[in-house]
Amino acid sequence: MKKPFKKHIPTVEIEGAHGGAGRRQLLLSSSDTISPNIEAATKGFLAPGGIFDWHDHDNVDEVFIVLQGIGKVDFEDGTKVEYTEGDMVYMPHTMKHKITNTGSVENLFYFIRVRN
Repeated sequence: MKKPFKKHIPTVEIEGAHGGAGRRQLLLSSSDTISPNIEAATKGFLAPGGIFDWHDHDNVDEVFIVLQGIGKVDFEDGTKVEYTEGDMVYMPHTMKHKITNTGSVENLFYFIRVRN
């Protein structure tokens, strides 16, 4: 049976992400009993000039919400999406992508990954 729970985000451990290019806090994972469709929810940090290098999420769509900063997402098919604070970007599981901080401040995001 599902039960309510909470996590205090400032106390969640920060770990490296995408080979150390950025950092993240794993806020929700498949081990949390919320929905079988949610793969993960993370808070991401990307330094100025930093890149979450080329990657995809096997059978998992990803949405991210920009809390701070500006940058761009490059997709393997040549599509480019620029983002700024307050934007939401959707990335289908079929598209390899990389995220680049093009600004002078750290980018902060909330990422949500949903099984397709």
